[in-house]
Amino acid sequence: MTATVPLPFPVGAGARLLGEVIAWACPGLSVAHTALVAALEAADLDPGVARELAPRHAFARACRTLSDRRIIRAVAEDANTIKFQFTAESREDDRYEYTLETMLTLDKQSGSVSCELPGLATLAQEELDRCVAVRTGMDVTRIVQKLFEKQADLFAIRPSGGTYFVPQRHGAFIDRIQDFLNRVGGRLLRFPVPAGTTEGDRSVTQAVADGLATVVAEHRYAVSLFGTDTREDTLKRAAERIRTTKYKLTVYAEYLAGEKERLDRAVADAEGELRDKVNQITGEPASV
Repeated sequence: MTATVPLPFPVGAGARLLGEVIAWACPGLSVAHTALVAALEAADLDPGVARELAPRHAFARACRTLSDRRIIRAVAEDANTIKFQFTAESREDDRYEYTLETMLTLDKQSGSVSCELPGLATLAQEELDRCVAVRTGMDVTRIVQKLFEKQADLFAIRPSGGTYFVPQRHGAFIDRIQDFLNRVGGRLLRFPVPAGTTEGDRSVTQAVADGLATVVAEHRYAVSLFGTDTREDTLKRAAERIRTTKYKLTVYAEYLAGEKERLDRAVADAEGELRDKVNQITGEPASV
């Protein structure tokens, strides 16, 4: 008879979850911008995060294909155009030779290109148009990150990122992210984290505390750079970000255990530093 080994945590519909560990992948993904916007709308997500690619940025991508055996450098720019030098590269024996191929002009508004070599102009225009119309897996990853920045929180569980803990309060939002990724050909991996396991609880506390500590450190560094030329709206945004972090310390208190007091002190220090900096810049007491 096979012995039944009890699991170290409760499972089933009644198990309380701390949240989920998630990771997503978009290997080799290529999706039309219009399809990307439609997928966001269908998943009830903000389509505004999928902005159109400006011609200058699309051309930078196009250069990855166009730069085969040539060097492309921007040499001049004005309000309407950017001029690029195309230099052909060739090798004979142990020497490289470089020959001016053509000068190409990009219209920053319309996205049209022109040069004296019709064949190269056509190739450049086709590649530019393709880059404007198509988004890559890296683009989709940036969109997912923007969506989380706007609506939820990702807490990295390893220094290099890519795998994150998301508190349970954002479970419905994760469902919508999964729907979006499924629609564009990506994948979302989800691993529920049950409450009540020693290592699970400890790891969640560490991930959330480290993530919030990093945010507080960023606040303090930003404040340290403020000077007499710092705009008033910049100071106000800094104060708002600190208030948001204070709110998150309250919202995620259940995950922080003994770390909350330390983080509360760090946020209070950031507030004090901003208050002092505003006083130095304006000469008036500030309420942060």
